[in-house]
Amino acid sequence: YGIAIPKCVSASPTAAPTDSGPQPTDSPTLSPKPTFAPVIKTAEPSKAPTPNTFFCGETYQDAEQNCFTATPCPNGVGCPAGESCYGIAIPKCVSASPTAAPTDAGPQPTDSPTLSPKPTSAPVIKTAEPSKAPTPNTFFCGETY
Repeated sequence: YGIAIPKCVSASPTAAPTDSGPQPTDSPTLSPKPTFAPVIKTAEPSKAPTPNTFFCGETYQDAEQNCFTATPCPNGVGCPAGESCYGIAIPKCVSASPTAAPTDAGPQPTDSPTLSPKPTSAPVIKTAEPSKAPTPNTFFCGETY
């Protein structure tokens, strides 16, 4: 069961290193000249995406009228059961380009506040009468009393 002692004990220290390693030189060593910074080539900008013009519908008219909410089928497949894939004219199913301002201004503020009718009396909240206390269950199933 013994372990050989020489394998577990390190050697005695020496007065000088046993591996001298690299030694300093008498004069400085010159490094190679630096190179230019690497040139990173970026990809060319991609073209605008081609809008999908194929939509699912029970009929062509159904697909055309509902193209903003219909299931797209750009590869001509993938429609739910009972529907087919139809190619719709681009102007019908492509939304317009964004505008700088809203096209529908909507309601505009007035110059002065609008008066509301005077409030009525406070509402009366009618509560239900409290119910009677629940009847406790005193019947239980069992083989014996």
